[in-house]
Amino acid sequence: MTSSGITTLPVDRPAAGVGPKALLRGVLRRWPSLVAVALAAFVLADGGTDFPAILTGAALVYLGAAVLGRRSAAWPLFLGAVLLIGVGKVAVVAFGVPVPVTVLMVALGAVGAVYGPARTPAGRAMLIGPSAVAMLGFGAVAVATTMLAPVPAGVIVGLGLLGHAAWDHVHFRRNTVVARSLAEFCGVLDTLLGVAVIVLAVTGALA
Repeated sequence: MTSSGITTLPVDRPAAGVGPKALLRGVLRRWPSLVAVALAAFVLADGGTDFPAILTGAALVYLGAAVLGRRSAAWPLFLGAVLLIGVGKVAVVAFGVPVPVTVLMVALGAVGAVYGPARTPAGRAMLIGPSAVAMLGFGAVAVATTMLAPVPAGVIVGLGLLGHAAWDHVHFRRNTVVARSLAEFCGVLDTLLGVAVIVLAVTGALA
């Protein structure tokens, strides 16, 4: 109540940081996740997607960035992996020529795993080591799935993608090896694809 005896009611003010502009900024900050959702939808709509190659390519991006010593190199390396997968698909569809993209990526990873530690300072070589082991591990899983029936192959590669999503999460939290935006993007993409592939395999849609 004021000195004049008139009661004044408090004026409702909009809570700070929850306006349309703040909401838009929050959404835009999550652009890697949004792009990952869109790409996952595109990949799943394409029945001829090479999921083992996607798993191997994700691991190869991390190793390549570690060898180069530049986190910003992760996005160009990712685009290179996408291009390689695309070339392999075009070769099959247009010319009927199968290209072992997964095996080729594993070979590139093996070269990086040997060349990287041998040609870099000891401090950075220690950073390359985990990425090299992860590359060879995920690559081995991916290659193994190419020799299995569709259902077990789908389950295994799906679990592999979920495993790589955990790897993405570790690097996102630590903000190391790759750009944080790439770690967020890859983590969301791997999770969505991993769950989807397992569901498709279990329901027989990959048979």
